[in-house]
Amino acid sequence: MEHEHLNAATLDELLALDRTETQNRSLLHQIAVCPECDKAGGWLLDLYRAGALPLRFGVVDAELARSRAEAPALWERLEPHTHQDRLALVRGDRTLLSWGLAELVARRSEQIAPEDAGLAVEMAEIAVVVAEALKDEEPAEARWAYQLRAFTWSHLGNTRRVTGNLAFSEQAFGNADSWWAAGVEAIGDVLGYEPVILDLKASLRIAQRRFDEALSLLDQVTEIYRFGGSDIQDSHLAGRALVKKATALLEKGETGRAITTLHEAETLVDPEREPRLLCCIRHNLVDNLTKAGRFAEAHPLLDELRELVQAHGSRLDQMRVRWVEARTVAGLGDRVRGRRGLAAVRQELLAEPIVYDAALVTLEMVVLDLEDGRTAEAKELASEIAEVFAAQQVHREALAALLTLQRAAAVEGATVSLVREVAAVLERARQEG
Repeated sequence: MEHEHLNAATLDELLALDRTETQNRSLLHQIAVCPECDKAGGWLLDLYRAGALPLRFGVVDAELARSRAEAPALWERLEPHTHQDRLALVRGDRTLLSWGLAELVARRSEQIAPEDAGLAVEMAEIAVVVAEALKDEEPAEARWAYQLRAFTWSHLGNTRRVTGNLAFSEQAFGNADSWWAAGVEAIGDVLGYEPVILDLKASLRIAQRRFDEALSLLDQVTEIYRFGGSDIQDSHLAGRALVKKATALLEKGETGRAITTLHEAETLVDPEREPRLLCCIRHNLVDNLTKAGRFAEAHPLLDELRELVQAHGSRLDQMRVRWVEARTVAGLGDRVRGRRGLAAVRQELLAEPIVYDAALVTLEMVVLDLEDGRTAEAKELASEIAEVFAAQQVHREALAALLTLQRAAAVEGATVSLVREVAAVLERARQEG
């Protein structure tokens, strides 16, 4: 018996029904074996075969998957233009308005923010404009669109955080919260955006030094990825959230809890999926152990850390491994070799120049000199790094702290306690970007 061929209208009607997996499997088979049906629904079969569509899907799932698949081509149309021209294009051409494009550009803004914060802000602004322009006349569509708007506003807030504009970032996350509340009330987190938004908001709370709030948000993220629905469970992403939690704990001064959290994170992440993340965990673990004075625990971890970073890390990662290795050597008693290692790393960082890290390494050398009674060397280092920092025209609070140390060292009044206070100011300044 000959079946009725699909067309665009009948396919839309079928997708609008509450369909079972068996019914969807039958529909996909019909599209696969019938050339006429393939003309109307081939895109649906392609998405399923590409893994972009689960077997239990409805009309919104299918359209979202289709939109995501088409998004890279839309971005290729926009990418060659200036930011202002991109904004004009998305405001004037409705073919550029799609969930997929807004989502794609938002995610890319997060990826590039550490390397190019300015471009990341522009991309997040495009994502917001697209999401805000999507039609939301129908209640079901509105709730989905509201969640997308929350997603894009949170990414704009994240890029503003990276640029140091914490006030604008707070406003953007306020917009995200409002859209999220409007969209999630009736239908829940249909797009799996909640842990992403919470994770980005936690980064802002860390930058604001509101650590208890950040830790609460990251606990929620970890809980969702570990024990949420089967479509969102992801132990690797739970491990990622724990790495950020360890950072918050360290900034809060809870080094012991940070170390415990990093050990837990390592049991969850998938090294094959993201090899560099394992490098970060191992480095942060060794770094925290040494900062807690637990040099004997850190030392056995160095060889494997060195191999991991050699295979998967950057030049800066390798410099930081040499830094923590020199600190460990000094902490275990070979202060001459440790100081020599710190001096070599310091010169590499100054050559880049990476002034915050160079200043922090210098302060570690000053501590060693003061502890060993080498006040002349401490005085010289404090003066030199203050001048380097001033020449870079960077963070005023950090520069003021270094100048205070420079003045104290000049009259042989510098103490280890003062140096560590200055180092804490520099660490905060570096986190604020």
